[in-house]
Amino acid sequence: MRPGGRERVAKRVTVVAVAALVAGVVAVGIPANAAWTLPDLPERDRASWTMPLDQYVGVGVVRLNYATELLIQACMVEAGHDDAVVPWRDVDAATNATERQPLRAFDLAAARERGYHVPATDDQGADAWRAFEYRETSQDEALDRSTCLDRAYRQHPELLTGASASASTGSVGDIAIRLSNAAFLEARQDSSVRRAADAWHTCMLDEGVGAGPWADDLPDDPADMPTPAMADAFTSYDPATPVGDDELELAETDAGCRETSGYLHALYDAEWQEQLTVPHDYGERLAQIDTGPLVAAHQLVDRTIERLGPERPEGL
Repeated sequence: MRPGGRERVAKRVTVVAVAALVAGVVAVGIPANAAWTLPDLPERDRASWTMPLDQYVGVGVVRLNYATELLIQACMVEAGHDDAVVPWRDVDAATNATERQPLRAFDLAAARERGYHVPATDDQGADAWRAFEYRETSQDEALDRSTCLDRAYRQHPELLTGASASASTGSVGDIAIRLSNAAFLEARQDSSVRRAADAWHTCMLDEGVGAGPWADDLPDDPADMPTPAMADAFTSYDPATPVGDDELELAETDAGCRETSGYLHALYDAEWQEQLTVPHDYGERLAQIDTGPLVAAHQLVDRTIERLGPERPEGL
């Protein structure tokens, strides 16, 4: 990944996606400005950056597959298959490495956790998981697995619904993520967000950033943080490198100014407004999804991994 942070890379990718979305609308003969209004909205929650389109995104394939194996583990072991005990894996890192996700604003929680570093993508349990997935199984074990899966799907039908809106290319979940990312980028150009960006810049100067080592590199807009020079100095584009004290200090100052300047508040409001309507033909795709079971699938998968997931082995 080139230096400059996740938002900068995503901007290049999503601009292409926005063009493709608009071209798709025109191609089917519907005016590009025709809008479909989302019928139901989640409760607003800026802390978790909850957005209207989130409800159309299914559970990621990595998390869904892992949770499913955990759910049938007891059934398989009871049937005499001890090799069905699920190994630990870093599902968050594996998800970051392989699956598209909605863009989210940089905040103090992210700054304190990893500075400007991109999220981890190295699943330290990948080898064990691969060996588990591709282990040789007998015909009896395959039949028992089918029985255990049927039982799990009867008990938790939302598992199948969660898979139906995954983020695979062209799926409803993929469309929702692309529309969400387009809304995020458009929201950064909102007039209220632009005014808040000016206030953020003033805050950064007041915090002494303008007089420090980055005096000649402080951008006018927080969307341009970290700058290429900062990303190079911190190697923040490489999640395997350590996060240093200087990076943490700057990132926390940056995130703090985004909060106190009102930038995050304005950006959240602007993106929320952008997501209330989508192009008509994509709205028709979204309308086919029952969002209730999708929400239930996310909740089930999260609970399952938290409750049944094995401890991370020492040394990993």
